[in-house]
Amino acid sequence: MARYLILIILHLLGDFYLQTTKVAQCKNARKGSECEVCKKCKDDSWINWKYLLVHSLLYIVPFLVLYIIMGGIYVTVVIGVLLVTHILIDAISCCFNKKNKQTVVFIIDQALHVGIICLIPGFVTFSYNIDACYYVVLKTIFTCLMLIMPCSIIINKLFKDIYPQSKEMGMFDIGSIIGVMERMLTFIFACFESFPAIAIIITVKTWARTNDLKEPEFRNKYLLGTLTSLVLALIIFIVYKSI
Repeated sequence: MARYLILIILHLLGDFYLQTTKVAQCKNARKGSECEVCKKCKDDSWINWKYLLVHSLLYIVPFLVLYIIMGGIYVTVVIGVLLVTHILIDAISCCFNKKNKQTVVFIIDQALHVGIICLIPGFVTFSYNIDACYYVVLKTIFTCLMLIMPCSIIINKLFKDIYPQSKEMGMFDIGSIIGVMERMLTFIFACFESFPAIAIIITVKTWARTNDLKEPEFRNKYLLGTLTSLVLALIIFIVYKSI
């Protein structure tokens, strides 16, 4: 399991943390008000190949660490396979993003990436042993990475699907930061089996938004964001306990 965790952590770093908002928008050729003076994407284009290739090259950077824990030939083959499959999967995802719900496309896209990554340990040899202490560290890193960017992105995409006119939030917007803290606290409470304490999170948020909750549309968005964030945190907790 440690081999899978290492590969998935590297995937998360490359696919989420080394991909800027600009690259994510531009590779999808998503032309709109956020483009400002940049109008390089045509209205009928589905993919901006320049940014797709930039993202794919940045994606494989974390996997270079495999040269330390695997044979050189194995790593070269693995990186080559990951680069080619990543370009293909992301290109298809960019096309479907124009026609389908982004949340569904995102989930399928990640499932395909992880599926390919999970096939790798069966064909290559890892020249290392992970003891229990390091395995806990890997689980913690995996959990933290999942709770921050992937969850924020999927919530953003869900909002865009349900409320197309809503503005997409960046990672450092106050709403996104609150969401990250909310998921962290939920996960910590779940680890200590203090599930009733999770209600404190909802209580504090509701109290802070008392006046805004009088508006029906905001109330719906508030419930959607809060409940989705809590569900994702609990799903990650279940995954954490099961691996």
